[in-house]
Amino acid sequence: MTLNPINPRSPMYFRIQQGILLQIQQGQLKPGEQLPTETELAQQYQVSRITAKRALDELVRQGVAFRQQGRGTFVAQTRIREISGFGSFTEDMRARGMTASSEVLMFKEVEPEPEIQEKLHIAAGEHAYLLKRLRLANGEPVAVETAYLPCRFFPGLLSEDLNKNSLYAILTEKFQMAPTWADAEIEATSATKEEAFLLKLKVGKPVLTARRITFSANYEVVEVVTSVYRGDRFTFYSGRQLIG
Repeated sequence: MTLNPINPRSPMYFRIQQGILLQIQQGQLKPGEQLPTETELAQQYQVSRITAKRALDELVRQGVAFRQQGRGTFVAQTRIREISGFGSFTEDMRARGMTASSEVLMFKEVEPEPEIQEKLHIAAGEHAYLLKRLRLANGEPVAVETAYLPCRFFPGLLSEDLNKNSLYAILTEKFQMAPTWADAEIEATSATKEEAFLLKLKVGKPVLTARRITFSANYEVVEVVTSVYRGDRFTFYSGRQLIG
């Protein structure tokens, strides 16, 4: 195990912690693998067990590792931190060094239910696109997203390949209607049978559900979205922010 090339004047516990973190980030240590014990770290780096323990404590505090009583300290499943529920999934993932991809589960024109019509500011009988996608980060399913978009703003949208292309990029570049700001509410819920199947969870496992209304710069409603995220992979913050 090597130390990160950081300031040699940094406390030794911090340098050990950063060395372990680097191995996790580079995939040398994978989720579920056991980390060296306090005694092993102390011997390897010629430090006290107190220093070694502090390094492991910091990794646990950050959510990078977890402890099991009587067994040791293990690498935790990577959590995708500070996802707001307000912006582009693709940009959220890219900002965190992850590769975003999508699998379109449903994409069609529908007459939405009255509640969705009201949120979209469309009249009864007016149609919207229904887009349901499985969202993946580095190839792993992490969210199920169901979106409604007013058809009148985006003619021909059904012809776009949303398995490969960012929806927000298409809305901005082709239709000149950039998603600019959003209101969202986030709550903890339990995975339904369908959600559990798609996200590779057990039915009833905790998920985070974000319900968002996205607006253009002219205050037109661009979309109404419900996103269901794996509760073991995401940490959310709340508030309002610009999207693009």
